[in-house]
This record gives sequence, structure tokens and C-alpha cells, in this order.
Amino acid sequence: MPVFIGIAALAALVGGAMPGASAASAASAQPANLPGRLLVEDARGRAFDTRLIELSSGRSRVLPRSPAGEAQSSADVWQTGQPGGSGTLVRTDPVGNLSFFDARSLREDGGIGLQPLRQRGLDPKFRSAIPSPDGQLLAGYWWPNGDGKPRLFVITRGLKLVDNGSPLRYPTERATLAIDWLPDGRYVYLAGDTLVVARPGGGIVSQRRLALPRAVDPEGARLKVSPDGRHVLLTLQTRGEVPLGLLFTARIDGGGLKLLTEPGPRLARGNVRLSMQGATWSPDGRWIAFVVRGVNPGMAGGYDACRPVLVLPFDDNSHVVEGVGDEDRYGIRVAGEGAPLKSCGTVGWLP
Repeated sequence: MPVFIGIAALAALVGGAMPGASAASAASAQPANLPGRLLVEDARGRAFDTRLIELSSGRSRVLPRSPAGEAQSSADVWQTGQPGGSGTLVRTDPVGNLSFFDARSLREDGGIGLQPLRQRGLDPKFRSAIPSPDGQLLAGYWWPNGDGKPRLFVITRGLKLVDNGSPLRYPTERATLAIDWLPDGRYVYLAGDTLVVARPGGGIVSQRRLALPRAVDPEGARLKVSPDGRHVLLTLQTRGEVPLGLLFTARIDGGGLKLLTEPGPRLARGNVRLSMQGATWSPDGRWIAFVVRGVNPGMAGGYDACRPVLVLPFDDNSHVVEGVGDEDRYGIRVAGEGAPLKSCGTVGWLP
């Protein structure tokens, strides 16, 4: 596979310049005060604890661990909804049970337990479950009875089926994180390289093919909708034996595709498999947070379990990412702490 060195090499590889891409300067782009609270699985307390950290003050609260997470010493997975929505959080425990929480009080407000379903002959396995803006529906992918290919779903919190699969044919095995809600109650997902908007119970509203570079693979993508519903944030990888993770943004109509991150020369020299994880929008839609991980034993620090949370502005620039040392330019430092904030897994951003 050709080596990627900056935007020029990427443009040459894909056969043309990426629209709106110009390398940003090395100066830090982080403002003095970032809004809201970050949801991160960090390493400051017990292993596998997830915290809500208020960025302006540094105050934090540990989210409730599930009984299965405690028993297995494993991490729960937390899903956040639209920042302007009901404030519902969804916790998926290591066994697959879902629990609903109020993001402000952290009070548990129902859930979906698997054992009662199994007693009824059902055995769903949730790959993703994202709460709707009003907190009443869940969208994601599941194996309805534990086998076969994952299937798109929209269900009520009482397990009433609203949408069961997509009418489009595409490989769903690696599409399970490429789905999210619009603020108006519609949902968005990727079907291959096609951006699809659908209405719960009402079918597809629109579908637009993304003008992805030839070297970029839509499979394995992650998708997050901006708080105003006008853009999507896409986590994608290049094709080849040593994939490189990239962040793109696009309008909700599928146009205006822009490259947000580009790998720097150090990554190219190190032959590192780079991945972008947890990419998410700030509540005001002006910033994007994510974690960079690289797999190469010869590159010191690239494979640490807990990595700095980086933040970039949502603008017309692309930003060079090296995998190691990025926290000096893009790292988040909360009040009262000198070291950059790190995440060992989940990243979410709440008001």
C-alpha cells in the first residue's frame, strides 16, 4: 500500500485533492474553556470505571457499574444520545443487559434484561443501542436471536419493534457503529458508502452516496451526527495491510466531504496501524474529541492502554496527527490537573 505523508500524498493516492483540506498549523487549537462534560473510561481510580468530568471545573462523578461488570472485572459500554435531547444514557453490561440512566442525576430509569427474554425463547445480542432525542426509542444493530448477520433495528424501551432491518443490501457485519439520531427524531446510518436518512416506522427519507476517496474503506465506519443535525462525523480507515484511521465530516445530504485528520510523517515512517476511537462532537458542535491508538511494538507509547483525549476545532482545516505527542497540541487538560486527560475506552460529550 502507498505510504501516506500529509495531504498531498493522500490526494495523489485518491486521484485528486480533498475538498476543504489544508494542513493546520502546529499551534494548539484548544480554547481556554471547553463546554460541557466528558464521559470517559479513565485510569484515575479503579480499572474500568467510567466518569463524567466537568471540563470547566474538573469535578467528576463515577458512573454506576453494573453487577456483571463488577463480577467480571470488565468495562460497561455507555452510549449517549443527542446533546439537546432528553439526556438519556444507555449502559450495556458485559453480558448484554441494557440499563437507562438520567445523565444529570445518574438515576437508573428502567432497562432491558436478557434473562426474562430468554425465558420467552428470545436471545437478542445488542451490538449498539443509541437513545433517541426524546429517550423513548433505541436504534442500533443486534442479532435478534444470537446468530446470523447483525440487523438494523429501532425499538421502544419496552421492546416493541418499530423498524426491523434496512431495505438496502449492504454488509452489516462492520456497519454496527455507523448509526445515530438526528435532533428531529429521524435516524441516519451508512449502507456501504451511502448515507441514509430514515424515519422510525416511516421508511427511508433520503439516500446519498458519499464521494469517498478510492483508498478509503466505508466498512468498519463509525458515525456521529452533529448537535444541529447538519453534519456527520465519520471515522474511517484506508484500505491495505496497514490501515490508517482518518476522520471526515460531511453534510447530512452527503455533500461537502472534508478530511479532518491526516497522518504525519512519523506514522508513515513507523508503518503504524493507526485507529481513531470514540470520535464525538462537543455539545455546541464547534469541537470534536477522539482518541488515537497505534499498533506497532517498535513505536513507543503508541499501544498504551489509556491514551490522551484529543480535541480539534470543526473548521475547514485538516490537522496532522502523529499518534504520539499529539497531546501537546490537542490534549485536554481539566482544571486542577497538569497531565492531559486520558481514556482507556469510551469517549462521550454531554452538556
